[in-house]
Amino acid sequence: MDQEDDTDASDYGGNCGFQLFNLDSPSLPILISVPHAGREYPAELLENLRIAPAELQRLEDRYADRLVTPAIAAGMPAIVARRARAWIDLNRGEDELDPEMVKGGINNRKIVGTAKMRGGLGLMPRRLIHSGDIWLHPFEAQDVEQRLSGFHRPYHQQVEQALLQMRDRFGIAVLVDIHSMPPLLPVGGFQPHIVIGDRFGQSAASLYSEMLLQRLKQIGVTAALNHPYPGDYILRRHGNVRKNIHAIQIEVDRVLYLDSELREPASGLDATSTIITELLMLLAELAGGASMPMAAE
Repeated sequence: MDQEDDTDASDYGGNCGFQLFNLDSPSLPILISVPHAGREYPAELLENLRIAPAELQRLEDRYADRLVTPAIAAGMPAIVARRARAWIDLNRGEDELDPEMVKGGINNRKIVGTAKMRGGLGLMPRRLIHSGDIWLHPFEAQDVEQRLSGFHRPYHQQVEQALLQMRDRFGIAVLVDIHSMPPLLPVGGFQPHIVIGDRFGQSAASLYSEMLLQRLKQIGVTAALNHPYPGDYILRRHGNVRKNIHAIQIEVDRVLYLDSELREPASGLDATSTIITELLMLLAELAGGASMPMAAE
């Protein structure tokens, strides 16, 4: 397993484990977020593993960052995590920390025992199905705080700041949170390859999700709305429809762009990234942004 991604850490925003793109003077009210595709694994993380390092790849939205490369190259604003999800999960709240993962307990920290936390996928992932517990030893409280203050909080602060600046400049801002998913089982012959999430209309005006679904249908991609992925903490935290800040999640089936083992990019990557680019362009148009010179061919 690679301990560090192929992007120079000096390029990270504040060297916090994430990278910023095109945020200095954005020309569109769209912000891409890619929180789970990080492939940087610090040595201290690997030293505490109970399982084989390669097993941690199952936590990744494997190469989901490559799905937005064309959009970023064309100038679309983005924030992309490079630090692995195993370090701390950017799509979980600080109150989703499993108390048993902290040596000596969590003192007065408020904890909400969500289903995902109980299943081992809380703020700091604890276990994996078929692999069991991930870590040899619980973490020191100061280690948890360091991961929060050095990565989790700065990521969300940057997202919040960028969205507010866009909203103030354009009158509207749309966050698009990019994820990937394992293949879904067909239900009644229907097997979505892309799932659009807006937390059942709570994180974004329904117009945006409806238009994305319509466009996917037009180009022959099976898609679903909110089932089984409505979006989680990132949409809950940053979507605020009343203040004209909308947040949408896009989950992409890994079969569309990875190899048969769902580990490495395959021939479908270009076509799939073109689809994602087209969806981002559509959102930009709906939000009243200027057209971008990256029309899908």
